[in-house]
Amino acid sequence: MASAALALGVVAGGSAVADMDLYQSGAVHSWRTGRLAGLAAVQDTARDGNEVYAKYNQNYPSKTGYEVRNSSGSGTTAYSTDGNYRIWDMQPCVGIDFYPDNCGDWWTDNHDHG
Repeated sequence: MASAALALGVVAGGSAVADMDLYQSGAVHSWRTGRLAGLAAVQDTARDGNEVYAKYNQNYPSKTGYEVRNSSGSGTTAYSTDGNYRIWDMQPCVGIDFYPDNCGDWWTDNHDHG
């Protein structure tokens, strides 16, 4: 799995957008941020040793999927590296070894929320 250090980015300039604010199982918090709402952020909010990540896509109507992962532990946040296109859909997940990952509902800007 990719290290969280590879996914870390710096949010510079512009106003933050936090309207896509998602939580799952009290263990992961994800949101979009940045000038174009094009950076994905994922925070580990539990001391359980599990990796957390957020799935997202950008540049609607493209269905190309991306992920930003955080394996640095509780209280840390990782950011995606590309903020040039608005994030349209996002899903928070907890990676659980030897079991299916625990993912929340998708949040989307381009159709009804499920």
